[in-house]
Amino acid sequence: MLTRQLTSGRAGAATVTAACALLFGVLAAPSAAASGGGGGGGGNCDPGTGICTIGASTPPSSGGGGGGGGSTDPGGGHCSYQGTTVPCSEPGYGFWDGVACYDQLDNPQPPATATIWYGHNPADGGAIYWEYCPYTGGAAGADYYLAYLPTPPPGQPARESPGQIAAQMLKRLKVYSVKIDSAPSANGTGLVGLPVWLWTTSRMALPNLVASVGGITVTMKASIGYISWNIGGGDFSCDNVTTAYQSKDGLEKPVCGSASGFATAGEQTVTATAHWGVTWFSNIGINQPTPILMPETSQITLTIDQAQALNVTPQETP
Repeated sequence: MLTRQLTSGRAGAATVTAACALLFGVLAAPSAAASGGGGGGGGNCDPGTGICTIGASTPPSSGGGGGGGGSTDPGGGHCSYQGTTVPCSEPGYGFWDGVACYDQLDNPQPPATATIWYGHNPADGGAIYWEYCPYTGGAAGADYYLAYLPTPPPGQPARESPGQIAAQMLKRLKVYSVKIDSAPSANGTGLVGLPVWLWTTSRMALPNLVASVGGITVTMKASIGYISWNIGGGDFSCDNVTTAYQSKDGLEKPVCGSASGFATAGEQTVTATAHWGVTWFSNIGINQPTPILMPETSQITLTIDQAQALNVTPQETP
Protein backbone atom coordinates (compact mmCIF):
# COMPACT_ATOMS: atom_id res chain seq x y z
CA MET A 1 0.00 0.00 0.00
CA LEU A 2 1.05 3.59 -0.55
CA THR A 3 2.11 5.60 2.45
CA ARG A 4 2.51 8.84 0.51
CA GLN A 5 -0.42 11.20 1.05
CA LEU A 6 -2.04 11.65 -2.35
CA THR A 7 -4.38 14.61 -2.10
CA SER A 8 -6.03 17.28 -4.22
CA GLY A 9 -3.41 19.41 -5.92
CA ARG A 10 -1.06 16.43 -6.24
CA ALA A 11 -3.14 13.43 -7.25
CA GLY A 12 -6.80 12.75 -6.79
CA ALA A 13 -8.73 9.64 -5.87
CA ALA A 14 -8.56 8.36 -9.44
CA THR A 15 -4.78 8.54 -9.36
CA VAL A 16 -4.68 6.59 -6.11
CA THR A 17 -6.55 3.77 -7.85
CA ALA A 18 -4.13 3.75 -10.78
CA ALA A 19 -1.08 3.90 -8.55
CA CYS A 20 -2.20 1.04 -6.33
CA ALA A 21 -2.98 -1.10 -9.36
CA LEU A 22 0.41 -0.28 -10.83
CA LEU A 23 2.30 -1.25 -7.68
CA PHE A 24 0.77 -4.70 -7.64
CA GLY A 25 1.45 -5.48 -11.27
CA VAL A 26 -1.82 -4.36 -12.90
CA LEU A 27 -2.26 -1.12 -14.81
CA ALA A 28 -5.78 0.26 -14.57
CA ALA A 29 -7.18 3.43 -16.08
CA PRO A 30 -8.85 5.70 -13.50
CA SER A 31 -12.58 5.96 -13.55
CA ALA A 32 -12.61 9.74 -13.39
CA ALA A 33 -10.27 12.66 -13.89
CA ALA A 34 -7.96 13.51 -11.02
CA SER A 35 -9.17 16.32 -8.83
CA GLY A 36 -7.42 19.49 -7.90
CA GLY A 37 -6.48 20.87 -11.35
CA GLY A 38 -4.55 19.37 -14.25
CA GLY A 39 -5.51 16.38 -16.31
CA GLY A 40 -5.98 12.87 -15.03
CA GLY A 41 -5.51 9.86 -17.25
CA GLY A 42 -4.67 6.21 -17.40
CA GLY A 43 -1.41 4.55 -16.41
CA ASN A 44 1.23 3.32 -18.81
CA CYS A 45 4.82 2.05 -18.54
CA ASP A 46 7.76 2.39 -20.88
CA PRO A 47 9.76 -0.88 -20.85
CA GLY A 48 12.86 0.94 -22.08
CA THR A 49 13.07 3.51 -19.32
CA GLY A 50 11.15 1.72 -16.58
CA ILE A 51 9.03 4.88 -16.15
CA CYS A 52 5.38 4.44 -15.28
CA THR A 53 2.95 7.34 -15.38
CA ILE A 54 -0.05 7.31 -13.09
CA GLY A 55 -2.13 10.13 -14.52
CA ALA A 56 -1.26 12.57 -11.74
CA SER A 57 -2.75 16.03 -11.47
CA THR A 58 -0.50 19.05 -11.52
CA PRO A 59 1.02 19.98 -8.15
CA PRO A 60 1.79 23.59 -7.25
CA SER A 61 4.63 24.77 -9.47
CA SER A 62 7.72 26.64 -8.35
CA GLY A 63 8.18 28.26 -11.69
CA GLY A 64 7.70 27.88 -15.42
CA GLY A 65 9.77 27.08 -18.42
CA GLY A 66 10.17 24.63 -21.24
CA GLY A 67 12.60 21.79 -21.74
CA GLY A 68 16.25 22.16 -20.95
CA GLY A 69 18.80 21.61 -18.24
CA GLY A 70 19.60 22.97 -14.84
CA SER A 71 21.95 22.67 -11.92
CA THR A 72 21.77 21.28 -8.46
CA ASP A 73 23.61 22.06 -5.25
CA PRO A 74 21.55 20.71 -2.36
CA GLY A 75 24.32 21.51 0.09
CA GLY A 76 24.50 25.22 -0.71
CA GLY A 77 20.91 25.70 -1.81
CA HIS A 78 21.83 27.06 -5.27
CA CYS A 79 19.79 25.23 -7.89
CA SER A 80 18.67 26.46 -11.28
CA TYR A 81 16.66 25.56 -14.32
CA GLN A 82 17.52 27.28 -17.63
CA GLY A 83 19.20 30.09 -15.73
CA THR A 84 16.33 30.59 -13.31
CA THR A 85 16.83 29.87 -9.62
CA VAL A 86 14.62 27.07 -8.34
CA PRO A 87 14.27 25.53 -4.87
CA CYS A 88 16.74 22.71 -4.26
CA SER A 89 13.99 20.79 -2.52
CA GLU A 90 10.21 20.82 -2.46
CA PRO A 91 8.45 19.64 0.71
CA GLY A 92 6.78 16.34 -0.04
CA TYR A 93 8.37 16.03 -3.47
CA GLY A 94 12.05 15.55 -2.76
CA PHE A 95 15.23 17.06 -4.16
CA TRP A 96 16.06 18.77 -7.43
CA ASP A 97 17.96 16.48 -9.80
CA GLY A 98 19.66 19.25 -11.78
CA VAL A 99 17.69 18.47 -14.94
CA ALA A 100 13.98 19.14 -14.60
CA CYS A 101 12.52 17.11 -11.75
CA TYR A 102 12.32 16.62 -8.00
CA ASP A 103 12.87 13.04 -6.86
CA GLN A 104 11.87 11.28 -3.67
CA LEU A 105 12.37 7.64 -2.71
CA ASP A 106 9.08 5.75 -2.48
CA ASN A 107 8.84 4.47 1.08
CA PRO A 108 8.09 1.65 1.52
CA GLN A 109 9.18 0.26 -1.84
CA PRO A 110 6.69 -1.67 -4.00
CA PRO A 111 6.79 -5.48 -3.90
CA ALA A 112 9.55 -6.99 -6.05
CA THR A 113 6.85 -8.52 -8.28
CA ALA A 114 5.29 -5.14 -9.16
CA THR A 115 5.30 -4.10 -12.83
CA ILE A 116 7.28 -0.97 -12.05
CA TRP A 117 10.44 -3.04 -11.37
CA TYR A 118 10.40 -4.50 -14.87
CA GLY A 119 12.16 -7.66 -13.74
CA HIS A 120 14.95 -5.85 -11.88
CA ASN A 121 16.02 -7.29 -8.53
CA PRO A 122 15.46 -4.63 -5.85
CA ALA A 123 18.53 -5.94 -4.03
CA ASP A 124 20.80 -4.92 -6.93
CA GLY A 125 20.76 -1.29 -5.87
CA GLY A 126 18.01 0.30 -7.96
CA ALA A 127 14.90 1.76 -6.39
CA ILE A 128 11.49 3.24 -7.16
CA TYR A 129 11.20 7.03 -6.94
CA TRP A 130 8.39 9.53 -7.18
CA GLU A 131 9.36 12.14 -9.77
CA TYR A 132 7.77 15.59 -9.84
CA CYS A 133 8.63 17.54 -13.02
CA PRO A 134 6.82 20.90 -12.89
CA TYR A 135 8.71 22.47 -15.82
CA THR A 136 8.86 19.88 -18.60
CA GLY A 137 6.16 17.36 -17.82
CA GLY A 138 8.83 14.73 -17.35
CA ALA A 139 10.17 12.07 -19.67
CA ALA A 140 6.85 10.27 -19.75
CA GLY A 141 4.77 13.38 -20.44
CA ALA A 142 3.40 13.61 -16.90
CA ASP A 143 4.53 15.94 -14.15
CA TYR A 144 4.20 13.44 -11.30
CA TYR A 145 4.85 9.72 -11.68
CA LEU A 146 6.67 6.64 -10.40
CA ALA A 147 9.93 5.55 -12.00
CA TYR A 148 12.50 2.81 -11.55
CA LEU A 149 16.00 4.30 -11.37
CA PRO A 150 19.07 2.00 -11.32
CA THR A 151 21.08 4.57 -9.32
CA PRO A 152 20.02 7.42 -7.03
CA PRO A 153 19.30 10.60 -9.02
CA PRO A 154 21.57 13.64 -8.51
CA GLY A 155 20.73 15.92 -5.63
CA GLN A 156 19.59 13.19 -3.25
CA PRO A 157 20.92 13.29 0.31
CA ALA A 158 23.96 11.05 0.72
CA ARG A 159 22.72 7.69 1.87
CA GLU A 160 23.66 4.07 1.49
CA SER A 161 21.27 1.73 -0.24
CA PRO A 162 20.02 -1.41 1.53
CA GLY A 163 22.11 -3.45 -0.90
CA GLN A 164 25.27 -1.56 0.06
CA ILE A 165 24.54 -1.99 3.76
CA ALA A 166 23.87 -5.70 3.24
CA ALA A 167 27.15 -6.10 1.33
CA GLN A 168 29.07 -4.73 4.32
CA MET A 169 27.13 -7.00 6.67
CA LEU A 170 28.01 -10.03 4.54
CA LYS A 171 31.70 -9.20 4.93
CA ARG A 172 31.31 -9.43 8.71
CA LEU A 173 29.02 -12.45 8.72
CA LYS A 174 30.71 -15.61 10.02
CA VAL A 175 28.96 -18.88 9.26
CA TYR A 176 30.48 -22.10 10.55
CA SER A 177 31.03 -25.70 9.54
CA VAL A 178 29.00 -28.13 11.63
CA LYS A 179 30.38 -30.51 14.23
CA ILE A 180 30.04 -34.09 13.00
CA ASP A 181 28.88 -36.71 15.50
CA SER A 182 28.90 -40.37 14.52
CA ALA A 183 28.47 -43.97 15.60
CA PRO A 184 31.05 -45.44 15.48
CA SER A 185 32.67 -42.37 16.97
CA ALA A 186 35.78 -40.68 15.68
CA ASN A 187 37.76 -41.96 18.70
CA GLY A 188 36.37 -45.47 18.49
CA THR A 189 36.46 -48.32 15.99
CA GLY A 190 33.76 -49.62 13.69
CA LEU A 191 33.42 -52.75 11.59
CA VAL A 192 33.10 -53.30 7.86
CA GLY A 193 29.46 -53.70 6.81
CA LEU A 194 27.88 -52.35 10.01
CA PRO A 195 25.63 -49.26 10.04
CA VAL A 196 27.13 -45.79 10.36
CA TRP A 197 25.02 -43.15 12.10
CA LEU A 198 25.62 -39.43 11.45
CA TRP A 199 24.17 -36.34 13.15
CA THR A 200 25.13 -32.91 14.42
CA THR A 201 24.52 -30.92 17.59
CA SER A 202 25.47 -27.63 15.93
CA ARG A 203 22.92 -24.82 15.71
CA MET A 204 21.08 -24.67 12.41
CA ALA A 205 20.69 -20.87 12.41
CA LEU A 206 22.46 -17.74 13.61
CA PRO A 207 20.90 -14.86 15.57
CA ASN A 208 19.63 -12.11 13.26
CA LEU A 209 22.18 -9.48 12.32
CA VAL A 210 20.81 -5.91 12.24
CA ALA A 211 22.44 -2.74 10.91
CA SER A 212 21.01 0.79 10.62
CA VAL A 213 22.53 3.57 8.51
CA GLY A 214 20.86 6.90 7.84
CA GLY A 215 17.35 5.75 8.65
CA ILE A 216 17.65 2.49 6.69
CA THR A 217 17.62 -0.71 8.73
CA VAL A 218 18.67 -4.05 7.27
CA THR A 219 17.95 -7.32 9.04
CA MET A 220 20.02 -10.30 7.88
CA LYS A 221 19.12 -13.93 8.57
CA ALA A 222 21.38 -16.96 8.10
CA SER A 223 20.31 -20.58 8.47
CA ILE A 224 21.40 -23.98 7.22
CA GLY A 225 19.05 -25.16 4.50
CA TYR A 226 20.45 -28.67 4.47
CA ILE A 227 23.60 -30.70 5.10
CA SER A 228 25.10 -32.96 2.44
CA TRP A 229 27.08 -35.94 3.71
CA ASN A 230 29.69 -38.09 2.02
CA ILE A 231 31.32 -41.29 3.34
CA GLY A 232 32.99 -42.16 0.05
CA GLY A 233 30.08 -43.28 -2.11
CA GLY A 234 28.61 -39.96 -3.22
CA ASP A 235 26.70 -37.15 -1.49
CA PHE A 236 23.41 -37.70 0.29
CA SER A 237 21.19 -35.63 2.58
CA CYS A 238 18.79 -36.45 5.43
CA ASP A 239 15.51 -35.00 6.62
CA ASN A 240 16.61 -35.23 10.26
CA VAL A 241 20.22 -34.41 11.08
CA THR A 242 19.87 -33.98 14.86
CA THR A 243 18.82 -37.49 15.91
CA ALA A 244 21.70 -39.09 17.80
CA TYR A 245 22.45 -42.80 17.99
CA GLN A 246 21.48 -44.49 21.25
CA SER A 247 22.55 -47.92 22.49
CA LYS A 248 18.97 -49.19 22.23
CA ASP A 249 19.14 -48.59 18.46
CA GLY A 250 21.53 -51.53 18.09
CA LEU A 251 22.00 -52.36 14.40
CA GLU A 252 18.86 -50.54 13.27
CA LYS A 253 18.91 -48.58 10.00
CA PRO A 254 20.23 -45.06 10.79
CA VAL A 255 17.92 -42.05 10.74
CA CYS A 256 20.80 -40.36 8.91
CA GLY A 257 23.81 -42.28 7.66
CA SER A 258 24.42 -45.59 5.89
CA ALA A 259 22.79 -48.94 6.73
CA SER A 260 25.65 -50.91 5.14
CA GLY A 261 28.46 -48.67 6.37
CA PHE A 262 31.93 -49.06 4.85
CA ALA A 263 32.92 -51.87 2.51
CA THR A 264 36.64 -51.86 3.35
CA ALA A 265 38.74 -51.56 6.46
CA GLY A 266 41.06 -48.67 7.21
CA GLU A 267 40.88 -44.96 7.93
CA GLN A 268 37.66 -43.61 6.40
CA THR A 269 36.73 -39.96 5.88
CA VAL A 270 33.29 -38.53 6.62
CA THR A 271 32.48 -35.12 5.09
CA ALA A 272 29.59 -32.81 5.99
CA THR A 273 28.83 -29.67 3.95
CA ALA A 274 26.48 -27.19 5.62
CA HIS A 275 24.60 -25.25 2.95
CA TRP A 276 23.90 -21.88 4.54
CA GLY A 277 21.31 -19.55 3.04
CA VAL A 278 21.48 -15.83 3.82
CA THR A 279 18.52 -13.50 3.27
CA TRP A 280 18.00 -9.88 4.26
CA PHE A 281 15.14 -7.42 4.54
CA SER A 282 15.06 -3.64 4.88
CA ASN A 283 12.59 -1.26 6.47
CA ILE A 284 11.92 0.41 3.09
CA GLY A 285 10.83 -2.73 1.28
CA ILE A 286 14.04 -3.45 -0.69
CA ASN A 287 14.75 -7.06 0.19
CA GLN A 288 16.78 -10.11 -0.75
CA PRO A 289 14.37 -13.02 -0.14
CA THR A 290 16.27 -15.45 -2.38
CA PRO A 291 18.97 -17.06 -0.21
CA ILE A 292 22.61 -16.21 -0.88
CA LEU A 293 24.38 -19.58 -0.61
CA MET A 294 27.42 -19.94 1.64
CA PRO A 295 28.59 -23.59 1.99
CA GLU A 296 30.93 -24.65 4.81
CA THR A 297 32.61 -28.09 4.98
CA SER A 298 33.88 -30.19 7.90
CA GLN A 299 35.46 -33.67 8.10
CA ILE A 300 36.24 -36.45 10.57
CA THR A 301 38.11 -39.74 10.20
CA LEU A 302 36.71 -43.08 11.35
CA THR A 303 38.69 -46.25 12.00
CA ILE A 304 37.06 -49.29 10.46
CA ASP A 305 38.25 -52.88 11.15
CA GLN A 306 37.52 -56.14 9.37
CA ALA A 307 35.92 -58.77 11.62
CA GLN A 308 37.74 -62.12 11.33
CA ALA A 309 35.89 -65.45 11.70
CA LEU A 310 38.03 -68.33 13.02
CA ASN A 311 37.38 -71.77 11.46
CA VAL A 312 38.89 -74.40 13.86
CA THR A 313 38.46 -78.11 13.23
CA PRO A 314 37.77 -79.91 16.53
CA GLN A 315 40.21 -82.67 17.41
CA GLU A 316 38.97 -86.22 17.88
CA THR A 317 39.12 -87.67 21.36
CA PRO A 318 41.36 -90.72 21.49
